[in-house]
Amino acid sequence: MTTKDSPALLPEPTTSLRDIPPALYTGLAIGVLGFVVSLSSTTTSEVNGIQTACSYQDYGAMIAAALCLVCAVSGIVQRRKHPYQYPVQQWIVHALAGVLAVLAVVHALRGFAVIGGPC
Repeated sequence: MTTKDSPALLPEPTTSLRDIPPALYTGLAIGVLGFVVSLSSTTTSEVNGIQTACSYQDYGAMIAAALCLVCAVSGIVQRRKHPYQYPVQQWIVHALAGVLAVLAVVHALRGFAVIGGPC
């Protein structure tokens, strides 16, 4: 087997922040902005001055949750498809994707008013 036939070696995994796929940074920014930006809808019903029903949804939080999940998956895929371009250690990518998944769950719960909301 000659050197031309041998497979190229992968670069040594690093812990440098510049080697992290940009989708993960984007997801973290969206996750933080999801706590600030709100596009919500509240519906209440009253009978004789007493509130009988209330519905609240935060569409901004729901969108942030979906985008956090998309960025988490995209970051993992970018790292696997382009290991030369993003030679960061795999556990760092998975840890950041896990943080994005937790942010997505929190935003989804906020979006459906399970936590927070006026109702």
